[in-house]
Amino acid sequence: MATSCLPVGSPAPAISLRTTDGQVLRAGPPGMPRVLAFVHDWRLADEHVARLRALLRGLGAEMTVLSPAGVWSVRPDDPVERLPCAPDRLAGAVRATARLYDVPGDADAVFVIDEHDVVAFAHAPTSSLAGLLAGALGAAADALHSRTTPPVTFTRRAWATSCLVTGFAVALFGCKGGDKPATPGPGAETAVTPAPSPPPPAAPADLDIVLHVNGTQRALTIDPRTSLLDALRERLGLVGTKKGCDGGQCGACTVHVGGRRVVSCLTLAAMAQGQPVTTIEGLGTADKLHPMQAAFIAHDGFQCGFCTPGQIMSAVALLEEKHVTSDAEIRESMSGNLCRCGAYPNIVAAIRAARGA
Repeated sequence: MATSCLPVGSPAPAISLRTTDGQVLRAGPPGMPRVLAFVHDWRLADEHVARLRALLRGLGAEMTVLSPAGVWSVRPDDPVERLPCAPDRLAGAVRATARLYDVPGDADAVFVIDEHDVVAFAHAPTSSLAGLLAGALGAAADALHSRTTPPVTFTRRAWATSCLVTGFAVALFGCKGGDKPATPGPGAETAVTPAPSPPPPAAPADLDIVLHVNGTQRALTIDPRTSLLDALRERLGLVGTKKGCDGGQCGACTVHVGGRRVVSCLTLAAMAQGQPVTTIEGLGTADKLHPMQAAFIAHDGFQCGFCTPGQIMSAVALLEEKHVTSDAEIRESMSGNLCRCGAYPNIVAAIRAARGA
């Protein structure tokens, strides 16, 4: 169960702490959400601070931690700053401020205060981390569904905020030192030990295959899950075939298998056995370019060149299919090959020229 504290919807009291130079301390800039945390025994730890920063970034807020040992300012993207408060009056001032928020004694509590200086979330945990989780979720739900306050629509943003605050409270109070889980009393929730995860399945045995690539037989021993693209690039060193999206969406990895164009990232290498495989390296040479390669150069059908091998391989297969009679059909048949540079008009001109060659 969570200890009572200043309820959601209450005006947030002003903080009366003063720094050593006499300035009144304010938890965060005016007109911005902020988090105010009373933590009796806060221990600064890098792993907790990193998580706190991430959660603060999600809330769009800054945080002030008040403890009898010191006052800290935590921002999403800045180093943690210890504020220069007068040490002789610090403990009493922190306790006085805590009483303004109805935080009893040396209890811990966390408040989220919105840009209108209204308490949007309040939670004072027990010493049990499991209790903290249950209490924080319950407090967030009560804040969003309370019938004693004006109705609040439970939006996706509100749900995301409540989840962020719950995670924030867990990270914040995880910084405490020396806490041990409280012994659950009658009717309290008890932690359930999760069942052990099953062992991962054993990797399949390697497979011996022979690929007929660019007129040459190549023997390989591969994991049966190896894609044709990875076999060509990583095992055979044929890096002209490009890995773009690795999901069959861009066409940069297009090769010919059995005379048909395929995206090699979605083709298992083992499936290509017994069929001739042609890559861009097998299409032409520097001394004797394939007509399609020459047409791409003549019509400036590429800029960065990354997609060009796949474009050319697809264009060659397109002409072999012998059903392209117009520019519109060329565009339709080449629609699986993306050019991030936008050289499509020149690509169409190159294919049209190669078709008439």
